[in-house]
Amino acid sequence: MVNIIRLDECESTHKYMRAELAGLPAWTVVVAEYQWSGRGRHGRTWVAPKGKNLCFNILLPTERLKAEFYAPTTQIAAITIAGILQKKGIKAKVKWPNDVLVNKYKICGIISELLSGYISLGIGINVNTEKTDFAELDRLATSMLIETGEAWDKEALLQEFLTEFKSNFELLRKNGLLPFIEEWRHMGCFVGYEAKVIDKDSVLEGKIEAVQNDGSLLFRTASGLQTVWSGDLEI
Repeated sequence: MVNIIRLDECESTHKYMRAELAGLPAWTVVVAEYQWSGRGRHGRTWVAPKGKNLCFNILLPTERLKAEFYAPTTQIAAITIAGILQKKGIKAKVKWPNDVLVNKYKICGIISELLSGYISLGIGINVNTEKTDFAELDRLATSMLIETGEAWDKEALLQEFLTEFKSNFELLRKNGLLPFIEEWRHMGCFVGYEAKVIDKDSVLEGKIEAVQNDGSLLFRTASGLQTVWSGDLEI
């Protein structure tokens, strides 16, 4: 059963989840119409004008989930969202490890944090953001509205995602990543592209050879093949 907490505004749903953790059951979803300090990966600001986007956190249970699949919950969420967008005529792809892009423009960001036996999964989907909302953003971004020319029902999108993701999460618990790998590869994943993987102070340059069965990236560099588990992928 999903317990949804709806906030008009907050600092961030991620911080709310962390602060209120002791009183929240698994599968609590915290949704905010506006976050004044929303963040993506590596602390980047997430642009989310009030009432236009879907910004939420889900508190996932770790029981019956192997530790090696804690981090891939973000990948399963990305695959779920990309699949939903594709059904709506939006040509979404998953960029390793968990960004959802449309023509290299970011439409969804996902982060996660391990919290005392739970995973707090934070998701931001650009739903009804307009081009002017991105005017001062230094990164390429898009929205469902921009891509289709029509406004979308955020609540219906949330419910659709929760239904599909809960089913996929149970499949991850039971069978691991393997059931999702082919679907992920089918979405593109930018295999064959020249790219960089940036992780803290290190930069790895080369070519994306494959997304492996464990979700890691096989990367060909000047010194040979390397397996990459995390980092920012720049195409």
